[in-house]
Amino acid sequence: STHCISSAASDVYKRQLFILLVVLSCTSNQFILAQPTHTTTETRLNWWREARFGLFIHWGLYSVAAGQWNGKDIDGIGEWIQNFAKIPNSEYNKLTKDFTLLNYHPEEWVALAKQAGTKYIVFTAKHHDGFALYPSDASEFNIRMTPYQEDPLKQLITACRKAGIKVGIYYSHRQDWHEEDAAVMSNEYDGHYGKPKSEVKPNLDRYIRHKALPQIRELLTRYGNIDLIWYDTPFDLTLEQSQIFVNVIRELQPNCIINGRVGYNLGDYGPLGDNEMPCSKATTDLEMVATLNHTWGYKKNDNHWKGKKEILCSLIESASRNINYMVNIGPMADGTIPTPSVDILKFVGNWMAVNSESIYGTEGNPFNDNFPWGYVTRKENNLYLHLTQCPQNNCILLKGLHSDIRQAMILATQQPLTVANRQSVKTITIPDGLDYEKIPVIKLVCETPIKTDTRNLMNEGIISIPAASGTVKAGQKGKITFAEGGTTENFNPQTGSLLLECEIDIPGEYEVKLYTSRHWRKSFAEGTFVTLKTGDNILSNRLLKKDGELANVRQNSYPETWSTIGTVTFPKEGTQKIELSIDKIGTFTRLGHFGEDLQGESENNIRIMKIELIYKTQ
Repeated sequence: STHCISSAASDVYKRQLFILLVVLSCTSNQFILAQPTHTTTETRLNWWREARFGLFIHWGLYSVAAGQWNGKDIDGIGEWIQNFAKIPNSEYNKLTKDFTLLNYHPEEWVALAKQAGTKYIVFTAKHHDGFALYPSDASEFNIRMTPYQEDPLKQLITACRKAGIKVGIYYSHRQDWHEEDAAVMSNEYDGHYGKPKSEVKPNLDRYIRHKALPQIRELLTRYGNIDLIWYDTPFDLTLEQSQIFVNVIRELQPNCIINGRVGYNLGDYGPLGDNEMPCSKATTDLEMVATLNHTWGYKKNDNHWKGKKEILCSLIESASRNINYMVNIGPMADGTIPTPSVDILKFVGNWMAVNSESIYGTEGNPFNDNFPWGYVTRKENNLYLHLTQCPQNNCILLKGLHSDIRQAMILATQQPLTVANRQSVKTITIPDGLDYEKIPVIKLVCETPIKTDTRNLMNEGIISIPAASGTVKAGQKGKITFAEGGTTENFNPQTGSLLLECEIDIPGEYEVKLYTSRHWRKSFAEGTFVTLKTGDNILSNRLLKKDGELANVRQNSYPETWSTIGTVTFPKEGTQKIELSIDKIGTFTRLGHFGEDLQGESENNIRIMKIELIYKTQ
């Protein structure tokens, strides 16, 4: 009867309610899972866009090896040592006894992250070696195999919650060198699983079903609200397989952000390569992930530490490009963070303590490109000018700002500055004695609504013209496109030309520099020829030579090279049109396999970043 059905349902409801109350009473408040709500990418990303700055932590069994195997240094990034040294699982597993965590103090890690100004932490719960840094029931290869019998992930999450830091979890969803079912045969080697390579028979669907998916469910149900899941290296996953890793998050924690490396553009924001910076303002949500030396996991002989100012510049440049910046630390096996990492983060934190207003919640540079003296960010009607070097004549001539400046000051000290508001250019006088190693910030409060000009204008004798500011003319076999980082894709002799514009203030002769980039595993393309046309000037069939390479924190991953291809003359002021085409693509040389090129470096493309026109004074 209806009454009986209703009564039975009522009894079931009461039992479920009783169980729920018992569970809640036994659960720490910080680990209560939020109820599913209807969310969109826009609402999920609100806190992430505001944050701008995160901390990556790579830590695992590879931290024990520390870049060496059998007493020899192993080339390549530290966390890939099992793959690069071709270590059998039976030998690699022995590292568990020395993964002691004796000096693991998660509160100190989080305090350092907070002092540095980071707003979220992403922790490697499982990297490519397949080892889980938490007590997983889906695989025995986890923290329980070590002398440390607690849950380091839970401890870190607790510390993050207390400090108001958002929690992200890294999970390598495609690669797992501990599981034969997840073998990537192109990277496989004899003896890895105790058998010849010819006998390895992977079953990726089975791996996903039996290990990867169950572990993601553990991570999303054991630790309360997780703010970000950071997948990595989708490689040969099918669309359907990548979608599985999205669906489980949408089911269990719909507010959780998914990064772009889940595959097939299914994430909430897009992927960049490791240590890759966009070369112009990004039009989509992106995140630069960056090392402090040349490796992610701890490698004791990698002493190629990047400069404190250079890392700070990367944070600022990322904000100016309208993207997030996540910098990495690789703790030692006992939990000690290397001293150079601590020193760099403290330097950044001291700057953020008085200048973070120019980073958090900002939009990218509203002008055509960054300036010779530094970078620009914007928040509402405020502009922030980050000075990496002294402007010419201690004076900034700010072109393209059509709103008057009401107030100008040094952000850290509130020291007022003198401003002259003219229609074509705003002049800001910079005081003597500023410490450009610590990157002073000028705050400009402008009339509302703020109006800026995105034309390619001259600044300190240089006209910088981003490739992505142009349009394309199709060729015989398709047309040029742009990567998420703003470089050209599919740019070759058959795909047409790139059409650009700039404004000439001073008639005369200009040197033309062409900037290109590539993934470090491929050399500069020797023997590439290009043609540039502008007005009556034709620089025909010009050889791209490696005239110089920018010395910056990206040099080890995405080298940026300039080639001087000639000079052009502009007889009068005004708008000038430029057309660039590729006549012949040269030869790339493969430099090695250590490292990942997630952007798929094509050998039938020249990655143009920008053109610079440099005025030659008479």
